[in-house]
This record gives sequence, structure tokens and C-alpha cells, in this order.
Amino acid sequence: MKTDNNDKGRDPNGKFAEGNKFSPGRTPIYSDPEHMATKLLDYFTWIEGEYVIERKITTKTTGKGKEAVTTTEDEPVKIWTRYPEPPTMTGLAIYLGFASRQSLYDYAKEDGFSYPIKRALLEVENNYEKGLFGDKVIGVLFALKNMGWTDRTETDITSKGDKINASPSVVTVEIVKPDFED
Repeated sequence: MKTDNNDKGRDPNGKFAEGNKFSPGRTPIYSDPEHMATKLLDYFTWIEGEYVIERKITTKTTGKGKEAVTTTEDEPVKIWTRYPEPPTMTGLAIYLGFASRQSLYDYAKEDGFSYPIKRALLEVENNYEKGLFGDKVIGVLFALKNMGWTDRTETDITSKGDKINASPSVVTVEIVKPDFED
């Protein structure tokens, strides 16, 4: 085989050698749908955050003088080591090790991977849908529109249940040059 600058990164058969910088793509991250399904479930556990429970001892004094009573309370306190976060499409893609959301969508087209990915994406979409019941919905609407949702206004033009027949009308538009002479 003749070698020249166009053969860089190819094996003796002319195919791109696996793992070189000229390779048309990397090997798939997931070859087993079960492994990916497990990672998808792990993501939803991971976003719940992590915390430790520590004991907090508080001392309270009530009353004054001889009537003062001091009590000590021992109560558990949750201290977050990693705060919870909402599920997102990009968060899911990053957790799975992808460089883009598109990689996630590409896997969803493959047999065996389709159902678990669609189910995970539906969970993310469901979280956004729940956000519609809050006070701040602008960002939620934006995200849902990017997921294919649309605003739709339906107008029903009827009269006592009967449809209104609109007669065709002719509209004439005349363009007139303004006269600026006064």
C-alpha cells in the first residue's frame, strides 16, 4: 500500500485504526442495554444528593433567677455533602459520559436502548411538567417547548351549535401616493 499524507491514521487495509485522532468516531460507551438501564436508574438516585446526619446538642434556659430551668436537647441535623438537583436532559447525558445530548438521542434509536432512554427522558419531562404548577414557569415553558410542547389557542366560531357560514368578500387595496402640498 502506498503511503502518503492521506493515509495518516489508517491500518494496512486503508481503514481508520481504532482510537487514533483521525478516527471517524469513538467506540460506543454502552454495548449492553442492561448496563445503560442501570446507569439511568443510578442517575435518578444520584440527583437526590448526599447527606450525613449529625447530632446537634442545644441548651435552653427558661425563666430567671431561682426559677431558671436549663434543658439540653439532642436532635438530629441533616448536613448536605452534595445538594439535590433537578433531573435535566444535559445532566443525564453528562452522567452517562456523553459529550452531547445528541449521543443520548442516537442511542435511543438503537434496539434494546430505546425503552430505558425514552423512559428516563419522560421522567425528566415529567419533572418540568410538575414545574408548571409553581410560581416561576417561564423557564419551565422554555424547556417544555424544547421538548416538543407547544402553546395552542383554539377558537370555535359557532352560533348555538351551528357553524357560521362566512360569505366570501372582496377586499380592494389601493395604494395612494401622499400629497404633501398644502
